[in-house]
Amino acid sequence: MNQTCYLCGSQKNKTLFVENGIPIVRCLNCSHAFSTYEQEEHYEGYWDDETGYDLDWWDVAHREIYKDFIGKFLSAPKGKILDVGCGLGFFVKTIGTARPGWEAVGYEISEKAVKFAREKNGLKQVFPGIVQDSGLPKESFDIITLWDVIEHIPKPHSLIQYLFGLLKPGGFLFVQTPNFPVQLFKAKLKVAIKGMQEGGHYLEAKDHINDYTERTLGLLAEQCGFSSVEFSILKPIASVSGVSGPKAKLGIFLKKAFYYGTLMLWYLTFKQVNLNLTLFALLRKK
Repeated sequence: MNQTCYLCGSQKNKTLFVENGIPIVRCLNCSHAFSTYEQEEHYEGYWDDETGYDLDWWDVAHREIYKDFIGKFLSAPKGKILDVGCGLGFFVKTIGTARPGWEAVGYEISEKAVKFAREKNGLKQVFPGIVQDSGLPKESFDIITLWDVIEHIPKPHSLIQYLFGLLKPGGFLFVQTPNFPVQLFKAKLKVAIKGMQEGGHYLEAKDHINDYTERTLGLLAEQCGFSSVEFSILKPIASVSGVSGPKAKLGIFLKKAFYYGTLMLWYLTFKQVNLNLTLFALLRKK
């Protein structure tokens, strides 16, 4: 098990949560939280489900959040955007439909997901492989997005520095990742009510290797050359994993109610208190 902080290299830490035998710890030097599970740097197994993809989740449930992103950040009539870890390509497809003046490109490590994006979604501009090996021209993108990607990557610096180089001056890297303090509270509450259950969803210790806060995401951005970090709050994914029927509808209603509550609190505290389940960060390049 890894005990070395991925952001600062310190080996001094304390345990915050143990998920089915895997400790999640906080660095005593820089306060970054991370899983001690040793995952591959470029893990390709997330799209290996042979039973087919849940398109209600990956397509339908994501439509509101993608529309919200486009409304907030793609006001210019044209530009160039790169989606890294684009999965099945639904975000790239949405850009093409909603903002035809924008050129959207996708990169995805899973060849199976890229096959779906190309054959089912008709996206010839989605490419397989590690983006650092892409040979994309420097300073060629206005926006780069990482939707639910950065928490899966054990050593993020090489990726983030590479993406920094691909951004035009004045561009930004958009990062979506779980808001760790809120997720930790939620996980502890689940355990207190039901106990630790095998296969239960808590902090995803085998998948989510790095657990970010606003502060530690800012630290990573600074280490990789970005001039500033801004946070936003977008609409939630309109689905609750593992739930169906009336419970699913109730779950979505509660999820949206929580979103509006956290959004109101965020504005009332002049964007100082962010209790949303997800962090949405804009890492800006001068």
